[in-house]
Amino acid sequence: METKKVIGDLVINGNGSTAGGTFAKVRLNGNGKVHGDVECEDFETNGSSKIEGNVTATKAVINGSSKFVGDVTTGNFLINGSAAIDGELAFEKLEVKGASKVTKGVRGEKLVVEGLLKAGGDCEVEEAFFQGSFTIDGLLNADKIEVSLHGRSYAKEIGGETISVRKGSTTLGLDKLFKVLSRELTVDVIEGDVIELEYTKAKVVRGNTIKIGLGCDIDLVEYKDQLQTNKSANVGESRKMD
Repeated sequence: METKKVIGDLVINGNGSTAGGTFAKVRLNGNGKVHGDVECEDFETNGSSKIEGNVTATKAVINGSSKFVGDVTTGNFLINGSAAIDGELAFEKLEVKGASKVTKGVRGEKLVVEGLLKAGGDCEVEEAFFQGSFTIDGLLNADKIEVSLHGRSYAKEIGGETISVRKGSTTLGLDKLFKVLSRELTVDVIEGDVIELEYTKAKVVRGNTIKIGLGCDIDLVEYKDQLQTNKSANVGESRKMD
């Protein structure tokens, strides 16, 4: 079994750069750059930072702006500001309060977004809560998905047990970040057990119990148990499945 030596703490205050390694704590305060992979218990950046390598941490906090050139694997991950990850992102719990961009896939247990999330691959979690806007080039998959729209959002496919998409409240202050008139979700296919939609444009919606609400434009709805459609919604065709 390989044992990696822990080299104390890594701290950069102000401008500086250093090599990666295995540490207890990492603190990048100011403008810090790390060359190489980083493993630690506690990772925190305050200001602007760039890590050229993979990061593995028990917990991580971003206050400001950070760029990761590599994969990020962590337990609890809090982003206050912006984070760009050129690789895969894996976590137990991710909170985005700002903006996050991941070039590849996102996977974890609980995802909470208050702002913007972009993923170049699939997003697979157990629970997903969005207040803001998202762009997912692949599949958004979770047991429970709750979306409060505050901007234009997109996913190629959405799958889950319970899926809820609603127009966001104007009292949260998130509308300052997005165009108020562009609160809409565009998706090719939505499939789940219980589905409630507002302001959603989709080619196919398939499930057991489906409620199509205000602002929806759906080409085809396939339902097994129950379908409710708001009078103002546009549904091209609906089919009851056996």
